Amino acid sequence: MANENSASYAILALFLCAATFGFIHLSLSHLMVIVLRQLSVTRPYGFQTLCTIRRVSTGVALIWLVSILYAAAFAPLTTVVLDPSKSKDVCTYGSCERPLLIVAICVIAAFLLIVPGCYCAVLHKLKSIAYSEKMHNEPEVTKKKMYKFFYFGAHLGLYALISALILVGAAIIFHNVWLYNSIRSSIQEDCDVVGYIDTLIRLETLAGGAVLLWLVRIVFDVVIVILADYHRILPCLAANNLEPLRENQVQVSERRH
Repeated sequence: MANENSASYAILALFLCAATFGFIHLSLSHLMVIVLRQLSVTRPYGFQTLCTIRRVSTGVALIWLVSILYAAAFAPLTTVVLDPSKSKDVCTYGSCERPLLIVAICVIAAFLLIVPGCYCAVLHKLKSIAYSEKMHNEPEVTKKKMYKFFYFGAHLGLYALISALILVGAAIIFHNVWLYNSIRSSIQEDCDVVGYIDTLIRLETLAGGAVLLWLVRIVFDVVIVILADYHRILPCLAANNLEPLRENQVQVSERRH
């Protein structure tokens, strides 16, 4: 799918990294946050003992391990991307490339349904608990947690959007890989050099677009975190916003005296 004299191998390798390691790591991280939020609401008194630092650290380590192992399963396909001449020896299209691409597409589609679905289920649970607290005149603690969980929904919305676009791009890339192998297998007879180059350019463009979308997601995730928790990340800004209120309070108290 690439050659040593072009940048195609780098673009396609980055796409594989984003679609395997990056996607699995992000999806499992979101699921972990959703599970922790549900446990903090459904088991508020046992949350500290249930979710200790050691257990959370173990969960994070497992996420990294699963992501690395999943990406390692695509090592034969990565080898072909870096050196197409090894396709017959390492990873042929029918027995290796095609199954791996189908697995990647199915995994992306599955997580695209599971992660937002779990978020909506937990959000509905929070809403029902908050309503129950309000009806029984209890402290509305869950309502505050639900509002914080809304901010996390911005990350999930961005995740769903980018993942859907990557899923569409992966499906188109899968079709173009089939065209590429068909043209390459018959190029000695038909000599369809134009079709070969066009297919390779489409692969580069689609892979580059997917990598660019992934980088945009990273930037916007940081922006969402800053906007949602700026008072924690940048306490000086929050302090500056409180200064006018404090000055007004001082002036009002002086007038009363």
